[in-house]
Amino acid sequence: MFSFIVTKKLGRARLSELKTPHGTIPGPFFQFVATQAAIRGQVMSEDMEALGVDIMLANTYHLHLRPGEDIVAKAGGLHGFMQWNKPITTDSGGYQVFSLGDHVKIDDDGVTFKAPLDGSVHRFTPEITMQIQAKLGPDIVMPLDVCTPFTASKEEVEHAIIKTTEWVKRCKEEQSRLASPQALYGIVQGGVYPDLREKAAALLRKIGFFGYSIGGELQEKGEKEIKKIVNITTAQLPENAPRYLMGYGKPEDIVEAVRLGVDQFDCVLPVRNARHGQIFSNLNIEELQKALTDPEHPIDPKKLYTTIDITKAIFAEDFSVFDAENPAIVKQYTKSYVHHLMRAEPPSGMRLAVMANISFYVQLMRAIRNIIEDEGV
Repeated sequence: MFSFIVTKKLGRARLSELKTPHGTIPGPFFQFVATQAAIRGQVMSEDMEALGVDIMLANTYHLHLRPGEDIVAKAGGLHGFMQWNKPITTDSGGYQVFSLGDHVKIDDDGVTFKAPLDGSVHRFTPEITMQIQAKLGPDIVMPLDVCTPFTASKEEVEHAIIKTTEWVKRCKEEQSRLASPQALYGIVQGGVYPDLREKAAALLRKIGFFGYSIGGELQEKGEKEIKKIVNITTAQLPENAPRYLMGYGKPEDIVEAVRLGVDQFDCVLPVRNARHGQIFSNLNIEELQKALTDPEHPIDPKKLYTTIDITKAIFAEDFSVFDAENPAIVKQYTKSYVHHLMRAEPPSGMRLAVMANISFYVQLMRAIRNIIEDEGV
C-alpha cells in the first residue's frame, strides 16, 4: 500500500517515488497547505488538479475544531470532503496547540487547551490525535510531538525530546491498534543543538517509522544555522525513508535542503505571499542546474528567480502574462488585469495570484526532479 524508493542521486539530492493509496508522488515534492481543507484564495481542488499539484497538507487541530473529524469521516474522509483524489498529509496540530501560550496545559499524558474560536476545552493525547487523523483519512500522518520555541534552553529541549519520543511511540502503538491505512512519520526535534538532533534521530530510528520529519522553528534561525541543522539531521536518517522538512519553503531554501537530501516540503509562503501581491516567476533553470550539480555553488535568490509586487502601479499597463511556463488557467490573464483585480475585486485578484505562485512551485519541483534525473546516477 505504501512504499518509498530512491531512484537516482545527485550528490546527496535524491530522486524518489512515494507510493500511497491515492497515487504515487515523485520527489522531491512540495505540499501546498490547505489548513482548513482548502487553499486560501478561493482555489479549489479542481484548480489544484489543473495546476499539476500532487499532494496537499491539512491540519488536524483546525479540522478537529471545525467542522470536526466526525463530519469529515461521514463525507468519506478528507478525500471525499475536499473532492481531491490525490494524496493528502495531515499535521498532528501539535505546533498550533503549543503556540496557544497560556491557553494550553501540558502534562506527561498530553495537552489540554482552550479553543480560540469559542473558548471550549479540548484534550490532545498521542492516542487521540491518531484517532482523529484516522477519521480524517489522509495518506500521511504526523504524531503529536512537543514543540519548543527556538529560544528554549538546551535542558528544555532535551526534556522535550524525551517526552516527544514517548509520545510518538504511543502514536505508533495506537495506529497499530486502529489498523488505519496511513503512513506515520516520526518528528526529529532538538532545537539548535546538533548533539540533541542526533540523539532524537537515533531514538526515532530505534522505534522505526515510514518517514522522518525535521521539526522545530527553523525559520527563526539564520541561513547558516538552518543549513547546519538540516545537514546534521538528514545524515542521521535512514536512506530508505522519506525526509520531510516541515514549514520551510522559500525557493532558495528548498534547493539548499534538496542538496542536503530532503525529499518533502510544506509551507504557507507561496499562498500567503500571493494574497499580499508577491508573485514568484522566471525560474532560472541554468542557475538551478548549477546549484544542484555543484554543492558548493552559492544559491543567490536574485539569480534563481524573480518576484514582483503586483499591487504596484507599474503593472497597471503591463499586458504581459506572469510566466510562459504557467498553465492556461493562469497565463490567459495579464499582469494589468490581476493588478486591477487586487485593487477593485480583491478575492478574484488573490485567486489568480495564488494560482500563479502554486504554478511556480510546481514548476520549481518538477525542474529539480528533471535535473536530478538527467545528471544523477
